[in-house]
Amino acid sequence: MTTADHAPHEHSQGDLRPGHDSHADQGPDGLDRFSDLAATWDERPGTLERATSVAAAVRAAVPLSSSTCVLEIGGGTGLLSRMLADEIGTAVITDVAPGMVSTATRVLDDPRYAGWRAEMFDVERDALPTQRYDLVLSMLALHHMGDIATVLGRIFELVAPGGHAALADLEHDADGGFHRHVHNFHGHHGFTREALVSGLERAGFVDVTVDVAGHDTKEVDGEPRRFPILLAVGRRP
Repeated sequence: MTTADHAPHEHSQGDLRPGHDSHADQGPDGLDRFSDLAATWDERPGTLERATSVAAAVRAAVPLSSSTCVLEIGGGTGLLSRMLADEIGTAVITDVAPGMVSTATRVLDDPRYAGWRAEMFDVERDALPTQRYDLVLSMLALHHMGDIATVLGRIFELVAPGGHAALADLEHDADGGFHRHVHNFHGHHGFTREALVSGLERAGFVDVTVDVAGHDTKEVDGEPRRFPILLAVGRRP
């Protein structure tokens, strides 16, 4: 949270207005934290269950095939894409944390992931690649970014015509409980369904849907609490 007494974040409304520049924070909510956690990220409690649930929701919402080319943004170790390995072709796993990219590169050094790769990519700031993708994925990445409307517009540019974006993130968390354990958190406390629908549509996507893709359980004030994870899906015409 932003203060020691866990007051609500200034962007707790759940909309897409710009937050603080979380990538510039090299502290607990920044790149160092995620790099340090990368080696054991997949073993963290709830991580596998969350990715399994989101992957199932993606399968149900998006047509996949052996020719599907995927870009995962803020993908960490690439766990979500790897959950879909039997249904897709190739994937590019990207992240802004060097440790995550290094770990993903090691994990992808397996014949099962032939043609896959991991690389550094900041969708907020870096020049967009010329390649376009059949599916752009993210899981709990958007709420760490600043200007979400701009990010969604850049994601739209990365999707090939007829392709999809499938973005999983925290449903609006009014009191900031999900990140209460993170000192000096600078992101968004989730998003409302209405904000995700309008944001994707304004970016240019059509056939937009938002559904619950699972839950993440965290201890808040000494009690376990379930936080819904939404999957927002849109198609580029």
